[in-house]
Amino acid sequence: MREIKKDYEFPYSVEILWDTCTIYEILIHWLADEVRGRPKIGQEFSWSWKFGEEGEFTTKGIYESIEPNKLLVLRWKNHPAGDIFLKLEFKQKGNDSILTITNGGYPDSDHFNLWLEGAEAGWDDQVERLRNFLKNNPNPREVISNK
Repeated sequence: MREIKKDYEFPYSVEILWDTCTIYEILIHWLADEVRGRPKIGQEFSWSWKFGEEGEFTTKGIYESIEPNKLLVLRWKNHPAGDIFLKLEFKQKGNDSILTITNGGYPDSDHFNLWLEGAEAGWDDQVERLRNFLKNNPNPREVISNK
């Protein structure tokens, strides 16, 4: 099985980064157009994106492992590439934090290269959206109270 794994550094605390990755009222501001499900082991989640003429794409899965401010593991259900997982690891580094994203479970077959390449480009894009969101919302919980 293959995976992508990348570290991203942020000038924010782990607690702020954790909030932006786990509170669905915040996730809709940078991750997806619609987010359902709260982080709880065994709880289902879904993320939906609206792509204009391309239509809508929804991905679903379950929360598999949760260690607040440290680790979040999600596993997709019925993913076209198979038994795919997403692991987010959070580490404090001085005043900054490191988010390690591991997206794996992709079969070794070249047939799935497109999925693996798409995941890498997709997470780079999502992290850029996350950076922009945090730049404009250094206290992300405020977007909840501003609804």
